[in-house]
Amino acid sequence: MVATQPLVDLAALKERHPLGGVVEAAGVRLRGRGRVRQGVCPFHAEAEGSFTVYADTQRWYCFGCGQGGDVLDFLRRIEHLSLPEAIRQLDASPAAVAPVLRASSHGRPVPATAPPDPALLTAAARHYAGQLRRSREARAYLASRSVGAGTAARLGLGYAPGGGLRTALASAGFADGRVRASGLATERGGERFAGMVVVPEIAAGCVRWLAGRAIDPGRSPRFQTLPGPKPVLGRGRLGPAPPWAVVAEGVFDWLVLSQWGLPACAALGTQGLERVAAALRGCPHVFLAFDNDAAGREAAARLTALLGRRAAVVALPGGVADVAELATHPQGHGLFLRLLERAARAAR
Repeated sequence: MVATQPLVDLAALKERHPLGGVVEAAGVRLRGRGRVRQGVCPFHAEAEGSFTVYADTQRWYCFGCGQGGDVLDFLRRIEHLSLPEAIRQLDASPAAVAPVLRASSHGRPVPATAPPDPALLTAAARHYAGQLRRSREARAYLASRSVGAGTAARLGLGYAPGGGLRTALASAGFADGRVRASGLATERGGERFAGMVVVPEIAAGCVRWLAGRAIDPGRSPRFQTLPGPKPVLGRGRLGPAPPWAVVAEGVFDWLVLSQWGLPACAALGTQGLERVAAALRGCPHVFLAFDNDAAGREAAARLTALLGRRAAVVALPGGVADVAELATHPQGHGLFLRLLERAARAAR
């Protein structure tokens, strides 16, 4: 019997991902905010800005090279994907929805958290990455957490010294109001991630979310994220259907697993595990390496119930709090691989 692909509501999929947002997320800067927007075509060399997006029909056309289509056609060409791959990638990425209103405690409507702005966040992450290359202190902090320079570059890690972000984004053409709406600036006008190593979530080549960890142990808060829903950190790097993956709890657990060359992602806590299970629905083997405490063990049990027989729990040694701490032990990498193999055998 021939297996069939699950049916996808293409109209609903395209409605969830407006063309203009996908185009800007791919790094194409569009001028204007009306029915017709234009930018420099990413598919051929030009300087005129012949690439045109039509908001009413959700179609694009380039008057220079003659190419055109809908959001899936654009994604296929920009990422060199087949149609099924483009559908899976778009379906797995966060929906680009318009902001809505919610009621305040006083009954007055106030704007809800703005949706992610991938084009702006990608530009911000590039700025932070450049700052990391200039900061010995930040690179030394990552090294102390078992994250090398090669891994930092591969994952797009950065550093926010606390100044210069707005100037860099303004030079790239982003208005100050757009920067404020992104969550990168605090209510007092400072930088949200000042003094922090910055970790991006990247999907389809664009940054969708950022988290920061202070390098000064006396700084409070030690950890910051952009406002809004948390992703499954690292999921965008695994492809639409990875053969297996390790799920850890925290940001540095994921960084260490990536340093070790393992396909991994982070749940970013022990709540909202349904989103983790949904993100990994195409993965046949999932290894759970949550923190070695009561909350971590309970989260692993709940996620196992959601994933069923696809899940296997990696039991960390007694006295080791998490994967990030295990990495500081001289034989931590090899020990984790043995624990991973033991979990795989137990799951057979």
